[in-house]
Amino acid sequence: SSHFVSTAPAARRCLAQTQLLGSLCAPMSAVCAERQSKSPNERMEQKELVASVTVWTLAGRELAVVSPVPKDVASLKAVISAQCGIPVALQRLVEQDGNRVLDDGDASLQLECSGFLLVVDEAPMFSWDHTENPCHAQLQIDGGVVKCPELRVDFVNVITKEPMRSGVHYFQFKMDHIGDEQWCGVVADPGQAGQSVPGRFLTAWAYYCGRMGTRFSSIVDGLGSLHAQGHAVKQFAKLQPAGDVIGMLVDLDRDVPAIAFELNGTLQGACPIPKDTPLWVLTVVDTSQDHVELVKLPLADAPQESIEALRGALLEVSQGTKLTGWVGDAPDIDDIPPESWSSSGSDCEL
Repeated sequence: SSHFVSTAPAARRCLAQTQLLGSLCAPMSAVCAERQSKSPNERMEQKELVASVTVWTLAGRELAVVSPVPKDVASLKAVISAQCGIPVALQRLVEQDGNRVLDDGDASLQLECSGFLLVVDEAPMFSWDHTENPCHAQLQIDGGVVKCPELRVDFVNVITKEPMRSGVHYFQFKMDHIGDEQWCGVVADPGQAGQSVPGRFLTAWAYYCGRMGTRFSSIVDGLGSLHAQGHAVKQFAKLQPAGDVIGMLVDLDRDVPAIAFELNGTLQGACPIPKDTPLWVLTVVDTSQDHVELVKLPLADAPQESIEALRGALLEVSQGTKLTGWVGDAPDIDDIPPESWSSSGSDCEL
C-alpha cells in the first residue's frame, strides 16, 4: 500500500494529506458528489441500505471490507488493525473525496460515501512520547526533538510513541548536544521510559556515545561502543559533544532481524535483535543541556555499507564484556534490586 509520511507539525501534515488525497481521488469524488446530490430522504434510505464500509489504499487497492458498519471511527480503526495488522496509531482515514481526515473523537461514521481511504502515517514511530513518560515534566518535546533544561534527576530514558513491528527502517539521531553520556538505539520494553533503569542496565540495543570530558578507556564506560542486552560488545567511534549524527538501520523482516549503526555515514557494526518483538526507538538525556533530534529517512538514504552489514556476519552480543554498572562502583546487575536502579535516587515528580 502507499504510505504518505511527513515530518511536518500535525496541522500541516493533515493539510498536506488532505491536499494530496484531493488530487488523487477525483474519480471517487464524483461518485460521492452524485450520492450527496440526492434528497435527504434518498440519503436516509441509502444509509439504511449501507451494510458495510470499504477501505482502500491510495493506489486504489481494496484493503478491507468491514461489516457490520462500526459505530464510530475508533471502532473502525480497531477492526482494520485486526484484519490488516496496521496499528491504530498509524492509521489516518480520509473520506473518499479527500475533503476530511476523520478524527478518532468523531461520535459516528458519516456514510454519505460508504468507503474511506487509508493513509499510513509513521510519525508516531519517530516522535518522542512526552505524555506517558514518568519524567514528562522535565522534558521539552516537539515531535522528534527532545530537550531537558529543567532536568532535576540524573538521567531520563525517552522512547517513541509507537514501536516498529515489521519492515525495514532508517533513522538518524542528530546529536546537537551531549553533556555527559548518551545511548541511542531501540528497546523492547516501553516500561523502561523515565529514570528507573540506568543506561547500562537497559534491555536495549544501543550506540553508547561514550562519556564526554573523560579519559576513561573502557567500552563499558568512556569509549564509544555497542551496548546490547547487558553487554559492551564492540568499540565504536566516540562522539563529539555536539554535531555528530548516528545512523540506525533496522530490518525486522529478515529471518534473523538485525540492527546496524553508523556515525556520520561510517559503519560501526551490526548485531541481531529479537524476532516478532515490537521495538521502540530510545534516547537518554543525561544533563540539562542535552538536545537530540530523531528523524526517519527513506531507505534510499541508508548507507550501502549498513545495508550490506545486515546481510553479513553479525556481532555476537553474548561474547561482549558484561555491563556491570559504573566504573569504580560496579556490582553485578543481578545483585541490584530494581528500587535502587536510579543512581540519583530522585523522583521524577519532584
